[in-house]
Amino acid sequence: MKERTGYVYQDKKSGAWFARVCYTQNNGKRTSVKRRVESKSQGNKVLKELVAKVESGGREAIEADKLTVNDLCRYYEEHYAIPAQYSNGRKVAGLRSVVQVKGYLKVYREYFGRCLLKSITYDDLRTFRTKRLNTKTHQSEKRSLTTVNREMAYLRRLLNIAERNSWIARNPFKLGDALIHAADERRRERILTLKESQNLIDACIGRRAHLRPIVIAGVDTGCRMREILKLRWRDINLQEGLITIQAFNTKTMRERQVSITTRLAVELERLWAESEKESDDFVFGSIGDVRHGFRRACNDAGLEEKGKERITFHHLRHFHAVRLDDLGFSLTKIGAQLGHVVWQTTLRYASHRDKEAVKAVGAALDISHAEQQLGSTNAEVSELVN
Repeated sequence: MKERTGYVYQDKKSGAWFARVCYTQNNGKRTSVKRRVESKSQGNKVLKELVAKVESGGREAIEADKLTVNDLCRYYEEHYAIPAQYSNGRKVAGLRSVVQVKGYLKVYREYFGRCLLKSITYDDLRTFRTKRLNTKTHQSEKRSLTTVNREMAYLRRLLNIAERNSWIARNPFKLGDALIHAADERRRERILTLKESQNLIDACIGRRAHLRPIVIAGVDTGCRMREILKLRWRDINLQEGLITIQAFNTKTMRERQVSITTRLAVELERLWAESEKESDDFVFGSIGDVRHGFRRACNDAGLEEKGKERITFHHLRHFHAVRLDDLGFSLTKIGAQLGHVVWQTTLRYASHRDKEAVKAVGAALDISHAEQQLGSTNAEVSELVN
């Protein structure tokens, strides 16, 4: 086979230099690719690169040089950012959080736009991260490190796909220090008290009465919001007092069961009586934006205090874990209740200690010291008497 060499030439009209390689496509058609260069010497270098790409990957390898971030985002939308597909209760394709991911793609498009994939550097990623941290949210609030970490993680995933397809030589995330610092994320420090949790439940009245059973479910089961809102009547067993959380509705894709408390049973029995009695219907109906109503309920309950961490629905999950820890349940049982796979995650939920818990340690030690001192004193008196 004749060795492919290509050639460098100068356009007679414009005087510009070009490097050009001709080759035959898979369909048998003859085609060529050329690149404009600054000089003949640069053309010889570019020509070698073009020949190597044509030999290794054909037209696709050449076209990869023209791919932009917009092209990558479009590819990801078509092949990955699709609604989740399940088989035998397991997710086999797609995403459960398509809307959120498409929001990330919008951010990438707005920032990088038509930037060529091959031109993105590690410094570009670092600059992007800094800008996102300094960009306020739609609510004019400071953007959290957790949010930016999620954006960076998905961008890394997209660039990994580009690397797998040989559209870039190497993911620029790998060319410097880590840009995703999960350990620095602010953990939820505020834990609701029993009184605060009851105040929140009591605030779910009037226009927010539909939130009452949802909040009670969050407080008494520790389930995530998605797990609660995706419950269908076939998942509820009021006779045995059990709720089955289907695998495809959980974060870890593992089915589990949680118990039904008396007050939650009352709410579920009422909802069942008002329902169409269809097992496939959602327990809590087609509810829209729960977060907005939940925030207003928190405000009415006096939980939205200036300078304090804002309460979210996920705080109910932390509250539930701490309650189980206070009641003496082991980390294993708490983890099973919450659906955790590793015990370290459960430890982060259940190991929170507020000021009163810290003080209780000192008080318990004081009592222990006093009893020890009293025991020593009694022993000395007994020895003198004898």
